[in-house]
Amino acid sequence: MSAFTREHCTCVVVQNLDYGQAAEALNLSYGAKWLQDNLAKLPHQKFGKNKAVFCHCDLRVIQAMYAVLPPEAAKVISPPAETPEQNTDQPKHPAVPAYAAARPSQGRRRQAAGV
Repeated sequence: MSAFTREHCTCVVVQNLDYGQAAEALNLSYGAKWLQDNLAKLPHQKFGKNKAVFCHCDLRVIQAMYAVLPPEAAKVISPPAETPEQNTDQPKHPAVPAYAAARPSQGRRRQAAGV
């Protein structure tokens, strides 16, 4: 069994929350049932046969997974990068031919070379 790293976890002191506490922190209308039904798709911690638990970093990732961003909001948060002006002095095709266009200098022999 391989060990997984929890790169998303930045907790200095980990406070594990059970299903009910996590559902309350996420303000879920369905409560802990939704967390239990979707556990395979959600970040969580599981120790042996114990029930799964969540830390606050897991809850932040869950919120990010299900955040809905309309296109207008996405433009405000991260505006499109300015495109540099196109330089018309450069030719459309590069001076160096593509590797796929390289051909052998001589054709292949159809018959085996005589020894």
